[in-house]
Amino acid sequence: MSAPMGTVGTPYEYPVERGKIREFAIAAQSEAPEYFGPGAVIPPTFLTTASRWAPEGARVRVGFEQSRTLHGDQEYVFHGPLPRAGAMLYATERLAGRYEKAGRRGGTMRFAVIVTDFRDASGALVAESRATVIETAKPATAPTEESR
Repeated sequence: MSAPMGTVGTPYEYPVERGKIREFAIAAQSEAPEYFGPGAVIPPTFLTTASRWAPEGARVRVGFEQSRTLHGDQEYVFHGPLPRAGAMLYATERLAGRYEKAGRRGGTMRFAVIVTDFRDASGALVAESRATVIETAKPATAPTEESR
C-alpha cells in the first residue's frame, strides 16, 4: 500500500553507540581519530544505520515493488555539531515528495523522497537525512508464441 504525501512514521530512539561509530569508521576504511575513543563523533553518513533501529510501523511505506527499487540519492544536513557517542537521538520518517519520470528504456519511473528528522532529548533538530528511492519501470514482457 502506498503512503500518501505527508505520511509520518512512528518516532523511535536511536542510541549513538561508541562501538558502532568505531565499526562504521573501520568499515569505511577511515582512520580519522575523531571517530575513535570515548568522545567519538559520528561520521557524516553514519545516520544511514538508524533504520536498523526502527521498530515495526516506524518506516514510511511508499508502496514500491521491492524487486524494482533502487536507492537513488542520499543527503545529510546537520544543524550544529555532529552527534557524539552516548547521545540519544529520536528519529521520525516522513514522506516529503513523490514524482514520476519517463524511463529511458520505456515505461514510467516513480520516485519517493523520504526525510528522517533526528532530534535530541529537548526536541531540537540535530540532523536531517533525505533519501530518494526509485522504482524502475516494469520490464517489457517477452513475446509469447501466440503473439508472434
